[in-house]
Amino acid sequence: MPKLVVYRNILFFLLGLFLLNLCIGFYGSMKNANSNKSTSINYVVQDKEIVKNSSKYGTVDYISQAREMIDIFKKYDFTIDSFIKDQSANLIIFSSLPKDFMDINSVSERKNLFINTLLPIAFIENLKILDDRKRILDWWSQSNGETYQREFWPSWLYNVSDKYDYEGSNIGELLMRVDIVPLSLALAQAAIESGWGTSRYLREGNALYGQYTFDKSLGLKPQDRDRGKDFYVRKFINLSDSTRSYLKNINTHNAYVKFRQERGTLRMNGDTLTGLSLSRFLDNYSERRSAYVADIKTIIETNNFMKFDKVEGLIN
Repeated sequence: MPKLVVYRNILFFLLGLFLLNLCIGFYGSMKNANSNKSTSINYVVQDKEIVKNSSKYGTVDYISQAREMIDIFKKYDFTIDSFIKDQSANLIIFSSLPKDFMDINSVSERKNLFINTLLPIAFIENLKILDDRKRILDWWSQSNGETYQREFWPSWLYNVSDKYDYEGSNIGELLMRVDIVPLSLALAQAAIESGWGTSRYLREGNALYGQYTFDKSLGLKPQDRDRGKDFYVRKFINLSDSTRSYLKNINTHNAYVKFRQERGTLRMNGDTLTGLSLSRFLDNYSERRSAYVADIKTIIETNNFMKFDKVEGLIN
């Protein structure tokens, strides 16, 4: 009888170990699954022909590693050269940079991936602005350049002016706000503000352009913030939202009135909008002022970003 008790206890012990290992394995697999899910980023492949209509985005898919991201660009034949030559019909829009972006050892490969990621986003967001601009110009042309008070505007025009924080009735003044920021400039500032994609603010909050907020719930606290300061670096849901906010900031903030005036002058003269010509009016973007502008120009020139200012679709 004692032997039976011993055998039974051993059997229960072994059965307990088996169930314990089974639970541990299940927990581990669930943990890994949740980990992979939390680190995944989504992307869509957007056809250039329908890029202006945000309601027609393609099917959402997911990746989690930088190598997968690089492979996606290769799969859809998207390169800097094909983009400039208008040979690629596909624009890949990623929501964020992958967590292992910093693990790319080659600096040139990391920079190239950063540019490939941001270029389609800045292009698409600028196209949306041009779409608003064209609609305003078409309406104004049909109205023979007449000036109407806001109460006589069509509802869509009122909504556009509201989007650009404009409260007046002068269409010319509204058009000063509804215009693009050259791709070379958007890329150069993103490179500076995010350290070519390496900053904590970009990794944790998709913050490409170092925009400030005083709402704690909307931002990340700078580690080196001076005592007595209460600003935060604003975080975003994705890179597109970050870029859209940056463009609106340039197009609406009082600090960039001279930038918009110069851009308007270039438009009136039929000149191409370039990052080099407009960067000198962004000294208010940073406390470093003229030194910051000099850095923008250096990045544009050393990386030959000037070539992006003449891409098909954003000229005139």
